[in-house]
Amino acid sequence: MKLRIVVADDNTAFLAKLVSLLATEFEVVSTAADGKSALECIRLCQPNVVVLDLEMPGLNGIEVAKELTKCPPSPAVVICSVENAPEIVEAARQAGALGYVFKSRIAEDLIVAVKAVAGGQSFVSPR
Repeated sequence: MKLRIVVADDNTAFLAKLVSLLATEFEVVSTAADGKSALECIRLCQPNVVVLDLEMPGLNGIEVAKELTKCPPSPAVVICSVENAPEIVEAARQAGALGYVFKSRIAEDLIVAVKAVAGGQSFVSPR
């Protein structure tokens, strides 16, 4: 059975890129353009993994990850960002995200990250 994925990013072109990449191996069940919509999609679709942009209107990726930890069982979370500062990566981890992928490495790392977090492993793009 394919992993079910919800993807959220406020950049529509990048969102489309994420979906096309993920759809090669997983079932993308819903997409969202902001954090509040992402939470609604996640509650409705019950995905295995959520791929979140770090910077989104309303709730950002870290805030969404924190919200998800409040009502287990929650899906595994991968944050995607252009931001690669260690303190941001750590903040995402503290919020409950198991994965952190740099947008510059999406093609190389996203599938690997989703598989890792789905199995309970952490993944951070190499610098």
